[in-house]
Amino acid sequence: MDEAFLPLAELVPGLLPVLPDLYDAESGTRSRITGYDVTTPIELSIDVAADGTVALGGVPPLYHVSTSMLPVFHSIRLVAVREGEVS
Repeated sequence: MDEAFLPLAELVPGLLPVLPDLYDAESGTRSRITGYDVTTPIELSIDVAADGTVALGGVPPLYHVSTSMLPVFHSIRLVAVREGEVS
């Protein structure tokens, strides 16, 4: 895999924002993010080893490259949902 790319297992967690709960002591209200739905462009690297294992890598788009069939867009949609009660 090109050194500019990260394995998806490392890239994906970095794309999801980590936001703390918002708490207003005066009114006693709390706001909590319970899920995310993020769609973002991505450049993909798909490498197949001699033993058949596949390594997926990705990186935000580095530059525009014209291809014989335009447009070519790659995007990834990430959906994360908080499970369980967090106090």
